[in-house]
Amino acid sequence: MKSAHGYATTRIVFTILVALLFAALAEAQTVRPVISEYTGKVAKGSIELVNPGIVPLTVMMEPKSFTVSETGEITYRALDKGIQVKLSSTSFQIPPQQSRFVFYEASADALPAWFVIYADIGGYKKTKEGLNIRLDLPHTVYILPKQSAGKSDIQVTPLGRSSDKAQLRFQVSNTSPWFGRVLSAQLTGKDNRWQGSGFPLYPHYTRILGVPCTAIQAGSALRLRFSKFSKDYPLSDVSGTSPCAP
Repeated sequence: MKSAHGYATTRIVFTILVALLFAALAEAQTVRPVISEYTGKVAKGSIELVNPGIVPLTVMMEPKSFTVSETGEITYRALDKGIQVKLSSTSFQIPPQQSRFVFYEASADALPAWFVIYADIGGYKKTKEGLNIRLDLPHTVYILPKQSAGKSDIQVTPLGRSSDKAQLRFQVSNTSPWFGRVLSAQLTGKDNRWQGSGFPLYPHYTRILGVPCTAIQAGSALRLRFSKFSKDYPLSDVSGTSPCAP
């Protein structure tokens, strides 16, 4: 008989194996592009779904609305009533080694607006444990007005070191009713090589950003790069010491 510890270990190993399987499948099946941005009242675009495998896959398409927390976690819900989405197809099969295009037209009662079109993909063989595998791959759409968040709308506020002392945390706020997108976050200064990924800044939205303390040196500055401007925030105090220094 297995001990409680033995069962716990088995569950952990099984969870890791399932996670690896999903990661491998997600890498093989592709939705492209992942993100599309449109300026204007109507968004017209397409999604290509690729099946490089050896078995046919069944696909169901569904648009959903979503909310992103200040730490980047995404919560999905039914499509908001103020957003209208028409799809050329909502269910189909993709033969092995082939791809399929889905065309869409979307509009919104108010801009900016955003939503995701999910491709729910099935048809994989069951696992040895009898699990049916399905993948959800997203295509995110932004419908934006011509006006976007400006440099004066972006505020950077230091929050101090993280609880594990490994990061210096910042609150990046968009104080405007317009959408903005950070293309990249990086450190400027001598020998600074850290560069973080970009992220969206929704209207009246705050995002928490962490910078590794190991990358910060005297004279460093945090630079947020947007399409039309950059926002710099110096990290060293007047004495020139690193804020991560003990």
